[in-house]
Amino acid sequence: MIMHTDLINTLQDLVRVNNDRSAGYDNAVTEVDDPGLQHIFQSMADQSREYAFELNKFIKAGGGQEEPDTSMAGDLYRTWMDLKADFTNSDSSVLASCEYGEDVTLRVYNMALSNEVEIPGDMLDVITRQQGELRLSHDRIKKYRDLEKESK
Repeated sequence: MIMHTDLINTLQDLVRVNNDRSAGYDNAVTEVDDPGLQHIFQSMADQSREYAFELNKFIKAGGGQEEPDTSMAGDLYRTWMDLKADFTNSDSSVLASCEYGEDVTLRVYNMALSNEVEIPGDMLDVITRQQGELRLSHDRIKKYRDLEKESK
C-alpha cells in the first residue's frame, strides 16, 4: 500500500516526538536519585519506543522510510534540560521539564489528529490509543510534580 506523502509526514512527526520523548526520559533517569521516579521515567521512555515502533511499521508498510531520528528542537531542549539540572539539581525541576515535554508530545498528537490528512481507520485507532495513554502519562507526571512541590 502506497501512502500519501502528507500521511507519511504526519506519522514521521509522531515518531520524532516519541523519539524525543524517549530520549528525554532516558536523560531524566540519570538526573534524579529517587528509584521510584527512575522507574517511572524508564517506563515512559520504553512506552515511546514502543509507540515509535508501531508508527514506523505503518510508515514502512506505506512505502515510506522509517524515522529513526529525534527533532532538532528536541535535541536543543534536552541540552537545555541537562544544563538546568546541573544548576538546580532538584527532582521538581526535572519533573517540570518532563511535564513540559509531555505537553509538547500531546500538542503534536492533537495536531496530527486535527489536520486535514485523512488517516485510515487502523492507524487512527493506534494514534488515538497512544494519545489517550500519553494523556494519562502527562497527568501522572503532573501529579508527581505537584507532590514534589508540596513536599518542599
